[in-house]
Amino acid sequence: MVLQLLLESKNTAVFGVQAISDTVIVTCNSHDKIAEFVETLKKVFISFLKRNLFIRGGVAYSKHFQSGRITYSHAVAKAYEIESKLSIYPRIVFDENIINMYKTSSTLAGLLGTESVLERNGTYFLDILDYDNWPVVYECAKSLYEKDKDLIERNEQAFLKHVWFENYLFSSMYGDPAKERYIDAARHV
Repeated sequence: MVLQLLLESKNTAVFGVQAISDTVIVTCNSHDKIAEFVETLKKVFISFLKRNLFIRGGVAYSKHFQSGRITYSHAVAKAYEIESKLSIYPRIVFDENIINMYKTSSTLAGLLGTESVLERNGTYFLDILDYDNWPVVYECAKSLYEKDKDLIERNEQAFLKHVWFENYLFSSMYGDPAKERYIDAARHV
């Protein structure tokens, strides 16, 4: 499984993964490892994209208990709420409380100021792009759109996910100006 491979080299005392139906829970129990956690989330997003799947997600900070098959977690409930209400496009959204916690703390570091988090319209989300992966992400997103093109015709919600992602790619500081947009502009009839 993709997630197991990504987390194989991680310290299982700090990082965890669990999959239930279409929900993937990736956990990190150490503020000191936030940069590694964020990098793992980027890899998870891109590995799903490479398999022609857009994903959405939410990142929350709260109590979380897991033992064997039992999971009790306010964090999972909050992350689900974020994913379903704010992360309507293919992206991983951070709970605003996490951003505020890192903004106001003099001891927490590794999240803000690292070009890992973008803000748009009051929503904070993971920037999965960098100079090295932009071309790969572009090609995967283009391929996914071309594969889905006939399926999403006249389905505005599905189409807008692709439009949002294309706009995200081309608004990125890592973008390649030589690449062309792969979604046709609106045209007069």
